Amino acid sequence: MVGTIVRAIPPPPPDDVRIVKVIDGNTIVVTPYGDPFQVRLACIHSPQLHQGAAGLAAKAALESLLQTGAWVTLATRRKATDGVELAEIIPPGTTVSINLRQVQAGMALMERNASSLCSMDSYREAELSAKTRKLGLWGRSAGTNQVRP
Repeated sequence: MVGTIVRAIPPPPPDDVRIVKVIDGNTIVVTPYGDPFQVRLACIHSPQLHQGAAGLAAKAALESLLQTGAWVTLATRRKATDGVELAEIIPPGTTVSINLRQVQAGMALMERNASSLCSMDSYREAELSAKTRKLGLWGRSAGTNQVRP
């Protein structure tokens, strides 16, 4: 193969990963190239699947924001006490995290103990706006008491 030029495809930056699947309203599986690993969306809580319709709605909302195979950036990363990676998920071409979008849509609540990891002012404003507009979890007649994550 004399004279053939082979061009390597550069790997993505270390924090860029592909979406493998959405597990629930705040947990995904990603892979950079090798073994897939789980990531929990930092700074938010969403209803779990066992909580019925609210959990399924939160998962569906996250699936609509994160297409399988899409590249995203993991920002503000750290490990949770259970060893799962925590991160804000940033899609290409934007600075608004998927985490914040889940709160804006009323599909998740801000985590009250995440003060140093995320911009809590943005999360507070997003939650208040969703609550005022009765979006997602806030639109339920019982409020979030029955579906609090």
